[in-house]
Amino acid sequence: MKTKFILLLIVILFLYADDWTVGTGGKPGRYSLSNEYGPIDSTILWQEGLSAVIAHQAVIEGNIVAMDRIQDINDVLHGTKIVAHNLQTGETLWTKDLPVDFPATDCRNRVSAIRDGKVYATRSGNTNASYLYALNASTGEIIWRSDSLIDECSTEGASFAPNGDLIIGNFRNIRRIDGATGTTIWTTQRSSPTSNGSEVAVSGNIGYAWEASGQGPRISVYNLETGARLYSSLGLAGLIQQVAPFVGPDGTVYATRTQNNPATDYLVAFVDIDTALEEKWRVPLGYVPFASFGVGPDASVYSYSRTNRVIRIDSRTGTIIDSSQVIFIDFPAEPRMAIDANGNVFVTNGGFANGGLYSFNPDLTLRWSTPIPNVNIGGPAIGQNGILIVCGIGTDVRAYRGSSAIIESKANILLPINLQIYPNPFRKKINIRLTFNHKQISNNYSLKIYDITGKLIKNFSFPGTHLPYSIITWDGLDNNGNTVPRGIYIVKLYNSGGCISKILSKY
Repeated sequence: MKTKFILLLIVILFLYADDWTVGTGGKPGRYSLSNEYGPIDSTILWQEGLSAVIAHQAVIEGNIVAMDRIQDINDVLHGTKIVAHNLQTGETLWTKDLPVDFPATDCRNRVSAIRDGKVYATRSGNTNASYLYALNASTGEIIWRSDSLIDECSTEGASFAPNGDLIIGNFRNIRRIDGATGTTIWTTQRSSPTSNGSEVAVSGNIGYAWEASGQGPRISVYNLETGARLYSSLGLAGLIQQVAPFVGPDGTVYATRTQNNPATDYLVAFVDIDTALEEKWRVPLGYVPFASFGVGPDASVYSYSRTNRVIRIDSRTGTIIDSSQVIFIDFPAEPRMAIDANGNVFVTNGGFANGGLYSFNPDLTLRWSTPIPNVNIGGPAIGQNGILIVCGIGTDVRAYRGSSAIIESKANILLPINLQIYPNPFRKKINIRLTFNHKQISNNYSLKIYDITGKLIKNFSFPGTHLPYSIITWDGLDNNGNTVPRGIYIVKLYNSGGCISKILSKY
């Protein structure tokens, strides 16, 4: 009897890398969810950086992580450097001191966002207007300077239209800037309630931003093709508003109303019915200026309570279903959040003497934590292979080792090395591209799409191919020909070697 040995290989699958292109919330919608698998523990991959006295958020694209480091707070024009590191090794790739265009008003160098091989940076700050620069992400060289001024504040950053154009939330207007040339495409006047809350959350070709009104801050809706203001929510009472709204993968709009007043401070969920914003529910919110929030892969919403905890909310009903331990000690809390593909939640508490990073299970039970003094708004951000970046002060820039998707496969089974879904989120249809690791693919594959409850929505079967890739287009219809609703879906690719999966969302 011939003995057969089956060799099981642990294959680290480098899927289409999910980036952290927008500082506040990672994605244009600012909902902090990554398709990557974050750290399972506090193992440091590398730890080094330019010295800094104040910590700011990093942004990530591909193998490049960029940030600004305030080295001398008294030297406004030249005491801050923009720096880019190799995400895998921590190697410093370049540093940059932007041109001083307005010596009397220019602020510190600051990173706004990253995308399409460009780091976007500016000297705007505290509503002082200056130019936006596009820097080559690999070299730091200037590609273009915008033809108009922006006035983002120090805790704010740009968002993106689907094609990569920048959506800038200025204090007095919203502006779309061509990502390739720096040319202004349109400008729409608006009055933000207060500085540091003027960022725009983007879902497809729609933008959501705070606007002042006689009844208090309200969320206004903008057509990103034309810049037209379409409609607004009712005013939510109060005056100060220093947190950006966010919009979930399912299109739910979240108004983060916070000014340290129990009478006004709520997380309010709105449904966008294309002609108005209808309130769905509201949950009390703590005082968390400059914070980011999150939506998990199961559509749970993560926010902050008035008792200094992270809370998990049922997105359908507004019911609080889980709560963390107390993590906010310093006042005020300035938390930032990231959520990985397993639903694990990473939160920096914004503290100074009591600053720290917390890693929670989806139900907000603690996995691990570590102190990071003076973490301020220094993270977290998740890049490819699940590497988690947090910025502290001094030379404390930390990269925590991620845990890429791991699957088991039999020897000699050829698996695709890239499963790419675009656009994601999508409105009408998506393309699913499989790039294989060999030109001869002999085994069959099946691809299935499930909703977040595990119900099979759509299945595809296709034979092996002799091409290096295959592309499937899904028109958003289920197996019965019905249009699927907005929401989060799971794409799973099966063959005899195992299964791999990715998250997608329809808005």
